[in-house]
Amino acid sequence: MQYSADNLVRTAKRENNSKRTYLYVNPIQGKHIPSDPKETLEMCRAAADIINNKYSGEKLYVIGFAETATGIAAGICSYLDNTFMYYQNTTREYRDGEEYLYFTESHSHATEQMLRSAGIGECIESVDRIIFIDDEVTTGNTICSLINVIRKRYGADNVKFGIVSVLNSMTDERIKELEESGIECLFLSAVPHEYKMDSIADISFDEKIHKVVKCEFEPKYKEMTLIGRYNPRNMTKFSDYKKDIKDYVNGVIGHMHFEHFENVLVLGTEEFMFPTFCLGEMLITSGIAENVRIHSTTRSPIVASAAENYPLYCRYRIRSLYDENRMTFIYNLEKYDSVIILTDAQKPGNGLRDICSALENAGNNDITVAKLMYEN
Repeated sequence: MQYSADNLVRTAKRENNSKRTYLYVNPIQGKHIPSDPKETLEMCRAAADIINNKYSGEKLYVIGFAETATGIAAGICSYLDNTFMYYQNTTREYRDGEEYLYFTESHSHATEQMLRSAGIGECIESVDRIIFIDDEVTTGNTICSLINVIRKRYGADNVKFGIVSVLNSMTDERIKELEESGIECLFLSAVPHEYKMDSIADISFDEKIHKVVKCEFEPKYKEMTLIGRYNPRNMTKFSDYKKDIKDYVNGVIGHMHFEHFENVLVLGTEEFMFPTFCLGEMLITSGIAENVRIHSTTRSPIVASAAENYPLYCRYRIRSLYDENRMTFIYNLEKYDSVIILTDAQKPGNGLRDICSALENAGNNDITVAKLMYEN
């Protein structure tokens, strides 16, 4: 399939962000908008085909960018031919006892990004190329910031670099500049600068569809806990991580004793997106559900609106499952026959109460929470 900006872009309005007032929302990425997992994975396969054709035979270290691209980065890796491949997500989740590389994302609502540094030096010595995967690249400055940190810390003189994105809105001059500095740029679709900005000119904040959820009581939900060995925030072999997620998804299905459902939602939390792709696909291929939608909570504060053709029509503000002092958001919640929340928040606390309350508010009564706890 050929992907165009019309397939991949819905323009939305950021809330209180003077650095960049708009946001591109991808309707098939499985992040802000509930998406069909088959379409999401087909998009990942198309991006993987570009990498397979361009970098056949190279040993790769793939880095996916938090939080929006953590799902598609792993999804793309799942279709790569490269059997010798390392994988890691950047993160905004700090953990005591870890050492990090720090870099910034200037236009974001949360500018500080981190990459856990354990094992990176040894990895760089064994690979041919580092590929950075993001959903959208507008200038390449954020990725260049990380490349500069890597070069300063590890040298990386013998390593090549590549940027792979779903959307690219860089100018031809900027792409040429990056390639002359040794950074190749690949993408599924080019999008014009400030694409369809006129469509959000009259969008305003409507309190009726911006709901704040702060639940202090225990909502009704079923809960299970499974064990994972490979946290994608750490550098790891992708084959190990992929098997770990397959075991997790099989464990979820095995614990639930599913009936047949017409409509199911698989909801991830912030950086924990790829498992929703895998479970969503399996629910369909196994015949458990006729229709499945996947998306996740996000740190991104975006204006919702009832305006015609605007992509986000409702918003719930909830406490994060990873840090209840941080606010996160869920968009376009609907009523489903069954909802499965997937999270790797180690102590979800009040955030879990909030997310279940938001789902109940949207009419959902059958809610299951599947927590993935890491061994280390």
